Amino acid sequence: MSRIALIGGFGDLVVKLRGSLIAALRSAGHEVIVCVPAPSPEARPGVEAGLRELGARLVESPLVRSGTNPLGELALASWYADFMQRERPDAVLAYNPKPVFYAVPAARRAGVRSVVAMISGLGYAFTSQELKARALALVAMSLYRRSLPLADRVVFQNSDDRQMFDHLGLLGGVRDVQVIPGSGVDLARFAEAPLPAGGRIEFLFVGRLLRDKGVVDFVDAARALRALRTDDERFGFRIAGFLDENPSCVTRAELDQWTRSGTVEWLGRLEDVRPALAACTVFVLPSHREGLPMAALEAMATGRAVVTCDVAGCRETVVDGESGILVPPRAPAALAVAMEQFLEDPSLAARMGRAARARAEREFDSVKVNARMVSALGA
Repeated sequence: MSRIALIGGFGDLVVKLRGSLIAALRSAGHEVIVCVPAPSPEARPGVEAGLRELGARLVESPLVRSGTNPLGELALASWYADFMQRERPDAVLAYNPKPVFYAVPAARRAGVRSVVAMISGLGYAFTSQELKARALALVAMSLYRRSLPLADRVVFQNSDDRQMFDHLGLLGGVRDVQVIPGSGVDLARFAEAPLPAGGRIEFLFVGRLLRDKGVVDFVDAARALRALRTDDERFGFRIAGFLDENPSCVTRAELDQWTRSGTVEWLGRLEDVRPALAACTVFVLPSHREGLPMAALEAMATGRAVVTCDVAGCRETVVDGESGILVPPRAPAALAVAMEQFLEDPSLAARMGRAARARAEREFDSVKVNARMVSALGA
């Protein structure tokens, strides 16, 4: 039996995103330590219960995702060094930027047998067009160049990110680089569900309410469709998600304005997204870049057509015109045109939904994906 530490940068979603991997590691007889920042008060009960059920131990790190204070970053690096000495893991999987920056070097210095860095998405620094983000990207690239060569292997969730890192020279002398498609999806938990009866088309967005996730594009497209089809009441738009400390997050005032105007319905933060998926007709994720979006995979497994952007991470999920529709990023008008196709052809959602479920079974089964991750960890 090995002791394996999964080190991430966001506590709220650790069970959702890593739960099936934890289960696979525990089934193989390994001890699992989950090291993440403290979950939010809203998420803590579910996270603690989920990890307890999985048989994993939670260790809370002092990581602040939006923090840029150099002293705070040095303190985090020192904390990871103490964590390695205290816990003495046999293998470490670091994902999200700051754990890769600081936990990977700490694991290497501590003599951890197997050190894996996973690039699960590039985040605000690489997806935003703001000047602050560009400055952060320069810092991030320097830290990636320092940390990634210290890993035994680097895992990407899509080939575009790997090619970008190669082009920027961020991988150094890493000899083992793999592309593993995201975290997979539990096909039993996310079973295929019939489309809602009655002929009404419900479009659903699920995710943190970040501009980089395309939530503003979704709202703008909804507003455009409502203006275009003023006499048509056969469709609606729903958002499931929560406000976040990420610099890309929308404001509460914006969210309130969207709901007061009747443009969208906000479902709030959902601990279980399956009822919302079952109640929707088409899933929409106009994200500007992803590692590989779990929300889209869950929608596909449920048998829902997916409208998403032709960008890294998102384009891997669907076959354009078969199991979903790809649109340009940051283009609400194109997004509205894509969604309108489902209003013009009511049979389209069912056809694409069946193809989406088949693709999820073929490409993204969590059992297959986690077997590759367990192998990458040397467990």
